Amino acid sequence: MSPTGRALAVGLAAMTLEGFDLVAFGATTPLLLDYRPWHLTVAFVGLLGSLTPIGMLVGSLLVGQFTDRFGRRRTTLISIAVVSAGMFACAVAPLPALFGAGRFVVGLGVGAVYPAMAPLIYELAPDGRKNLYSGIVQCGTALGGAFAALAANTLLAGHSFHLEYLTGGIAGLLLLPAAYVWVPESTAYREAVSTSVPAPASRGVRLVLRPPYLSTTLMFCALAALSFLLVFGMNTWLPQLMQEADYPLRSSQTFLVLLNLGATVGGMGMALLADRAGSKGPVAASFALGAAAIVAMSAGLPLPVLYAIVVLGGCGAVGVQGLINVYVSRSYPVAARASAVGVVLGVGRVGAIAGPALGGRLLAAGLEPRWNFFLFAVPAVLGAALALAVGGRTSRADHQNRNQEQEQDQDQDQQQEQEQEQEDLDKAQDQDRSVPAPLAGEPTAGRTR
Repeated sequence: MSPTGRALAVGLAAMTLEGFDLVAFGATTPLLLDYRPWHLTVAFVGLLGSLTPIGMLVGSLLVGQFTDRFGRRRTTLISIAVVSAGMFACAVAPLPALFGAGRFVVGLGVGAVYPAMAPLIYELAPDGRKNLYSGIVQCGTALGGAFAALAANTLLAGHSFHLEYLTGGIAGLLLLPAAYVWVPESTAYREAVSTSVPAPASRGVRLVLRPPYLSTTLMFCALAALSFLLVFGMNTWLPQLMQEADYPLRSSQTFLVLLNLGATVGGMGMALLADRAGSKGPVAASFALGAAAIVAMSAGLPLPVLYAIVVLGGCGAVGVQGLINVYVSRSYPVAARASAVGVVLGVGRVGAIAGPALGGRLLAAGLEPRWNFFLFAVPAVLGAALALAVGGRTSRADHQNRNQEQEQDQDQDQQQEQEQEQEDLDKAQDQDRSVPAPLAGEPTAGRTR
């Protein structure tokens, strides 16, 4: 397997771990509410659910600059270790406060994983496949979410929530040595560091927050906030909302599985489309699809039809985040790429914090479940409108960066060809030294190089 293939496999596994750790809370929310030693209220569980995105906000903002300065590989390894430690802390927590602290640590690690991994995969991927490769990695989040819901559905029926978090901690511990061996450093990053030392104003957060990139950064932050509001709100409260609508616990967790599987299928399909048509259209279409599906969930439809609608909701509402991440990566230069992803995801975590808290407040208020669906559809509508209304500057930056990447790929191909020709020439010279010179008049055999 090539270094890019190994990095892709580890990236998929790391994002699967992230998805498992994030959705584990939503999958175990009913069990937390029923855990008698703690006597948790719905509002307090909503507060606990917001601690992870708060940690993700902090982790995302801190890790971008670190990644651009010290490398993608090192940051990825540290982030995986932090996630695993947080899950172990949740598994053994004797008190709700310590459980919340563990969820905050999980957020720190999860918030750092993707700003480090996204530029790495983007820079290793060949031109014309960057959305696809990033989409494959991003599918890990949905797959991990589905695994978390399945684990809660099959392993935890009638039991406490601790085993779910223990499973996530063990998975992270097993992933760490594989990532250490298989994940390379980005070639583009190594070349950027070795060939030049850019001025402080032309790299990292300083570049991201200055014109002409400032308006683009603000737009991405708004899109990410709306997307995270959908992702975390739906993943945290969908099982409980379905229980409030008189569905049993097992069926409610099935909706969570379908939501994340829909994000996997939709994310891959939209990634292929974005590689051909650019990022703007697929982002707007995903938000619109998510809004329509969330509104349809509020209707009293037959169960098979509702299952299909939940899958479509996952395609749009959950899958759109992967498209936004690639859109960000391709809109900034190498020296600021991780910082841009970190800033956008960090500021976007405001939506992730608001999602669980908003759902908890609404459920505690005793409103009808359909009003929760209507309110969660609002950010999807706003996201579609924002993606359609803006993007002129970003599209031009996207085109310029794509041309630069094509030129870099061509230069790398030429360099590899030259290195291969030099290697063949060296081998031929070694063979000439080892073979005696022919006698005068003796025929010689041609040699193909």
